[in-house]
Amino acid sequence: MHSSRAPRDKDPPGATIRSISMAPRVPWKFLTRSDRSCASWLSAYHHGLRWEDAMVPYSEAKRLITAAVFKHDDIVYVKGYEKRTWLWNLLLDDERERMHIETLDAVCEDMKSLATLDVANTIRCGQHIKICALQNVFKIYNWWLRKNF
Repeated sequence: MHSSRAPRDKDPPGATIRSISMAPRVPWKFLTRSDRSCASWLSAYHHGLRWEDAMVPYSEAKRLITAAVFKHDDIVYVKGYEKRTWLWNLLLDDERERMHIETLDAVCEDMKSLATLDVANTIRCGQHIKICALQNVFKIYNWWLRKNF
């Protein structure tokens, strides 16, 4: 987990920011040559995350996500349809009934690209030069607060 913080006084109830870096399901040594090539390209030219950067085992994903989400009747926002599908498939049927997952791309039409969102009041985890997932979480959160409050 990169960071978590308690909500500020002006934040809506349940508004806690949390960024968790999950380790991949498959170790690097078991990837095909093609998969390694794709992962290396993404690391070098897109997000800067190395395959081994994550700190939390993938086997903990379901427990951590359900513990964080089901404390409140929160809406969970994810970036991208594939991530929404992954999260939906990770959960059991009774958990799915209590969870509302929104894809940022669909509900936030007026949100600029992450590259152009304001970086004020954000932090980086210190490991990523190009794109930091933690900083992106803060950018989206700040955008959401400005839009809704």
